[in-house]
Amino acid sequence: MVPLILPMRTLTRKGMSLPRPEDFLASVGCPIAGAQPAGWIDRVLLEGRGLLLIDGIDEIPENEREASRIWISDLIAAYPKNRWLVTSRPSAVRDNWLTSLDFSEFELAPMRREDITSFIRRWHLAAGAGESYERALLRAIVTKQDLGRLATNPLMCALICALNRDRHGYLPEGRKELYEAALSMLLARRDRERGMHEPGLLHIAGSYQVQLLQKLAYWMIRNGRSEMDRADVIELLARALPAMPNVADKGTPEEIYRHLLVRSGLLREPSIGAVDFVHRTFQDYLGAKAAVEALDFELLVSHAHLDQWEDVIRMAVAHARPDERTRILTSLLSRSDASPDYSHRLRLLAAACLEHATELDPVVRSAVQHSAADLIPPSSFEQAHVLADAGPVVLELLSEIQGLSGDEAYFTVMCAVRIGTDAAIPVLAQYRDLPDKRIQELLVRAWNEFDPNRFADEILDHLADSDVYVPVHNTHELKALERLGGRSHVRLAGVVPLEELAVSGIASRVTHMWISANIGLSCDCLTSFSNLQVLTIGLVHSELDVSALRTLRSLSTIKYVTGVNLAGVDTLPDNVKFEALESRE
Repeated sequence: MVPLILPMRTLTRKGMSLPRPEDFLASVGCPIAGAQPAGWIDRVLLEGRGLLLIDGIDEIPENEREASRIWISDLIAAYPKNRWLVTSRPSAVRDNWLTSLDFSEFELAPMRREDITSFIRRWHLAAGAGESYERALLRAIVTKQDLGRLATNPLMCALICALNRDRHGYLPEGRKELYEAALSMLLARRDRERGMHEPGLLHIAGSYQVQLLQKLAYWMIRNGRSEMDRADVIELLARALPAMPNVADKGTPEEIYRHLLVRSGLLREPSIGAVDFVHRTFQDYLGAKAAVEALDFELLVSHAHLDQWEDVIRMAVAHARPDERTRILTSLLSRSDASPDYSHRLRLLAAACLEHATELDPVVRSAVQHSAADLIPPSSFEQAHVLADAGPVVLELLSEIQGLSGDEAYFTVMCAVRIGTDAAIPVLAQYRDLPDKRIQELLVRAWNEFDPNRFADEILDHLADSDVYVPVHNTHELKALERLGGRSHVRLAGVVPLEELAVSGIASRVTHMWISANIGLSCDCLTSFSNLQVLTIGLVHSELDVSALRTLRSLSTIKYVTGVNLAGVDTLPDNVKFEALESRE
């Protein structure tokens, strides 16, 4: 496949029309655009060799998204044999936005506890950081729930790792405080501690850099962009410098821009003549700070129904003073009452802001909580996810509801699982005795998101031993499951050596084994599972010798994904059935 990366923020900059295939490379500033033979891209796409990576539907204004959908539809109609991947934040487009074009929709899940642990260990190995910092951070991620929630995406996890080392193990806990510490590290301390303040080198104090970066971020937010022209950046700096003589004396607007680009670590030039922030979250943080300093509260609230402004408003509440927070939140509630089309979104956004309101009038806090309570329980997949995005404040509301229907209980459990802190365990425990298989599957799959022992004791130990497979991701979960006496249906979902499970005290209880992790499977270890009836092999193996399984008298079925080459089949008893599965099953 020939990958063609098409970032929407670049394609639509300055109101440009979406490009035709022959203009793909030039439109994104590819340095070798025009070097291809005439008609090359057309031939690639007609032959079905293209992998079109259309990135960031959420990063263009909402009123331009339907035009982008039509553009994608027209491209697929013209070149139907290619592969397509389109990305967006979930709130930017409705569910099944591209279903009519035969797209499948997936959601990128937050990193699980195990993923975070692996990321932290690999980061410290790659950075050459000491093991003491690694151990301290791993402890902090578990004990400080706010920190654990922030680490669920790679950007924030890497930022936390860097800050932890930079601050010798002393980390702030809130999102706003983490960004403040990161800006201090990037804009002030990094150059100073590297000896970059030599005579003749341009130096701008960190506080002044923040002021300039805020202006750029706020311009992008107000104009619905995640990218701007280099010429516009320099023009904005030129307008700002007369009010900042201490910076204006350092150099021309062009020189100031080059310094911000090279030294701040926050700006980049993704293509010739274009400028953006290294990550949208820094843009939102700095833009929110500018909005609060400008007292633009009405502007914030008037845009609160737009997904591009959600994080800006959350960060504005974090930056604001107590009376300003009251103003923002009461205005959000008032607008939710006056705007039926956006009422749910605005009330949930207000609830999500409470996480960042370190000081707030108790009356206002209570009003926001009661407003969100009207939206509980969730009754759809979308509502569950939107509620979960409001954060831990929702858990208190979820814990108070009773008498739910089957669907309401299912989506309530989904919401609590997605919030993901250990504070969700008591809420989940309220649903552990329900016979609904959907809820049982949600609960067992969530094990890896929580403290393994506490979740095992408060949730798994109370679930009936049914045909729901209990996943085991690591040795900690294996030991916890062994302490509970095991289960009949077990799925190896992580790097747990099969021989460890085979010699555990629960091997004889396993009747159904599902192996979906790459553990270097050898069927010799499976002979210890004396009561095994059904074996599911969920990974493709070039060849797997199953002849050792002939000693298992209870074995009746072997399920395997298409592509597995089974050897030794003729040595097994005639009553053993074989079922081929599609790999997605």
